Amino acid sequence: MNALGRLDWIGLVTWAVLWLGYALWADQGGGRARSLMVSIALRRRAWMREAYRRENRITDVGLIGSLMQSATFFSSTTLLILGGLFAVLGTIEKSAEVLQGLPFAARTTQELLEIKALALTLVFIYAFLRFTWSLRQFNLVGIVVGSYPTLDTHRADDDRAIAQASDLNELAGSNFAQGLRAYYFAIPLLVWLINPWLLLGGAVVITATTYYMEFRSATVRALYRDASHDR
Repeated sequence: MNALGRLDWIGLVTWAVLWLGYALWADQGGGRARSLMVSIALRRRAWMREAYRRENRITDVGLIGSLMQSATFFSSTTLLILGGLFAVLGTIEKSAEVLQGLPFAARTTQELLEIKALALTLVFIYAFLRFTWSLRQFNLVGIVVGSYPTLDTHRADDDRAIAQASDLNELAGSNFAQGLRAYYFAIPLLVWLINPWLLLGGAVVITATTYYMEFRSATVRALYRDASHDR
């Protein structure tokens, strides 16, 4: 760790605090603000209740399969990225020479580059775990939905079964979102390979961009449009 300079430490701590702080705040509902996560969580629960009341659940199974495919895609992509990072660690000397030839590149050492590559590796390992756990949870959603009784065998809603499917669906979506968020916050670490100032600035920019996408974007406004009209 002696290879890290003062600016590297400042940028790294700022990046970690912004990611952790934003994640904790956003996952708690952002102070009850309108958000993408909150809106979709409500719709996931409504979906599981409507699926229970449907006679034909082929559409629901197809949607769950599509969500599983998305999680599988990102899990596989993350593995490829991790393979590339391990390759960089195996050729650290050549990688350092390449980086030194980039514009605005700060002076680096093999030890410093190893630390940066390891930091990126840890972030993508975290993302991989989130995506694979999300995949497993979506699989469990499919099992619970598959256990729903047919319409001719039940008369009232089974709140326990609906709650189980809803909770699993919401947890799977949350883990998938956190995996995507890890991708976003890997970008400042990536540009840190060039210059520590880019890590510091990138952490601020990515946090602001993520906040905009999840709380202020046109997508969020569209999801809450009906609620606005109702009032």
